[in-house]
Amino acid sequence: MFKEPATEKVVIDGNKRKYARLARPLRFYGGTTSATEVGCNLRCKFCFSDAPVRKPHTTGKFYTPEQVFNALSKSARKYGHKLISASASEGTLGKQHLFELLELVDKSEFIYVLETNGMTIGHNPEFAKELSRFKNLHVRVSIKGASEKEYVRLTGAMSSSYSLPYKALDYLIKEGVSCNACLSISFNSPENMKKAEKRLTDIRPGLLKSLEKEH
Repeated sequence: MFKEPATEKVVIDGNKRKYARLARPLRFYGGTTSATEVGCNLRCKFCFSDAPVRKPHTTGKFYTPEQVFNALSKSARKYGHKLISASASEGTLGKQHLFELLELVDKSEFIYVLETNGMTIGHNPEFAKELSRFKNLHVRVSIKGASEKEYVRLTGAMSSSYSLPYKALDYLIKEGVSCNACLSISFNSPENMKKAEKRLTDIRPGLLKSLEKEH
């Protein structure tokens, strides 16, 4: 389901956002340091995140952008990571918090990977335009399923919102924001995969070269 306004009220307090954990080393992208956010605007049936998504009221603590950045940068320097991120929930919730965090990243040597399902950006092209001012940013757009039917099965959301991550990628590319797509493939047929890949190619052929596939 698409629940952004209700979820934001729970996990955002001014410029603070809820996190379950501030920094941990991960193997992705050759090594990255990631915080664990709380709160998502989708309720995917097979989501690995569990409590940060399903129990936002009772999970995590509120932190300022400075607290999050300081924890991420300290851990990243310890492990020699260039990339930092926040994962396990929806990265676009709490725009003030996110943008203040990205401003701090822009003054550093790190690249921030924004993890998103594309709902917010696809619904609001102005969001992509605002993101374009940050130079140390890469956006990873996760597409839940290779067809509307699988999307509804995975998320329980309205089928019409399946187009939003594709729109998000289109808006980001037009605004010059570094981005790539990640496609959930666990329950998809080869035919639907080809259709999804064609849809990405129509936005920009290069999206297939950087396409990630996850089960």
